[in-house]
Amino acid sequence: MAFGAVPSGALLLMMMMRLIPGAWGDEMRLSVEAATLLTPLAAAAMVPVLIGMAAVYPWVGDRSPSAFKLLWLSPVPFITRTLLRFGAQWWLGHRMRARRGQTVTAGAGVVLMPVLTSLVAVDWLMSLEPDFASSAFGLEFMQREVIIAFCVLLLLRLGMGREPRRLGVLGGLLLTLLLLSAYFLFLPFFVIWSSNLAPNVEWYARRWGTGWEAVAWTFGLLAGVPLLALLLARARKSASWLKPLSAAVILSSLLQLGWTVLPGRGGLAVLAFCASVVGLGLLGVALLPMALRHRVRARLPAEARR
Repeated sequence: MAFGAVPSGALLLMMMMRLIPGAWGDEMRLSVEAATLLTPLAAAAMVPVLIGMAAVYPWVGDRSPSAFKLLWLSPVPFITRTLLRFGAQWWLGHRMRARRGQTVTAGAGVVLMPVLTSLVAVDWLMSLEPDFASSAFGLEFMQREVIIAFCVLLLLRLGMGREPRRLGVLGGLLLTLLLLSAYFLFLPFFVIWSSNLAPNVEWYARRWGTGWEAVAWTFGLLAGVPLLALLLARARKSASWLKPLSAAVILSSLLQLGWTVLPGRGGLAVLAFCASVVGLGLLGVALLPMALRHRVRARLPAEARR
C-alpha cells in the first residue's frame, strides 16, 4: 500500500497540474507521468493481500455484524472495489499520458478518484478494526498518498537532470502539503477525543501504549521539523535542503502508516510490513528512473528517437 501511494498520488498530482497550470506542473509533469506507469505493479503488490484476506482481516468469516456490514465487508465486494480503483487509476493515467482530452479527463478524475480512494481506504485499512469509524479516514489516506508521491518525485526530479528553475514553487507546495497533512491528522483526533466516541477513543488509546507512543512522536517530529524549516525561503529554494526534508517526510509518512495499521497485530506483522516497505521501496528506486527516461524518450520527436 505504501508502494501504491506513488502511482496513485502521482495521478492526482498530474490531474491537478492540468486543472491548475503553473510552474510546478512545468517542472514535475514528466516525473508524475513516469510514476503512473507503476500502477500495474502496485496492483500486483495487492495480490498477496487479496489471497490471504482471511489472515489479515478479522471480519472474514464473521457472521455476527449487521446485514450491511456483512454485505460490505465480504471478499467479493472487497475485491471488486479494489479492481475498480486500480482499473480507473490505470485508465485515467493512460488518458492523461496520451495528452488528449486532458481537461475533461482530469475534471472527471478528481471527482472519481477521491471517491474510489475513500472506499478502498475503508476496505484496506479501516476495516482492520471494523468497530472504528472516521469520516475523514479516506481523505487522510489520499492526502498521505499525495505527499509520499510528491516527495518521491521531487527527489527523483532533483536527482536527475538540471535543477528546476522554480525550485521555490516546489518547496512551497511541499509546505502546503505538510500543513494539510497536519490538519487531516489532528482534526479526527480532536473530534473523536473531545466527543469521547467509544470505541473510536479505544483505537487511539491502543496507539499510545506499548511503544507506539514513541512511533507517534517520531513521525510527528519527522514531519514537524521539515514544516518549520520550509517556513524559511532559503530552505524552500535550496535543493540541498529539500532533499533531506523530502526524505524525512517520506519516512514520517511510512511510520504513520505503520502506526495506523500495526498496533495489536504482533511482531510478525511488523516484520512483514518492514520487509514489504524495504523490498518494494528498492524496486521503486530501480524502476522510477527507467520510467522517467521512457517518458522523456516518448515525448521526443520521432526523428530524435532514432
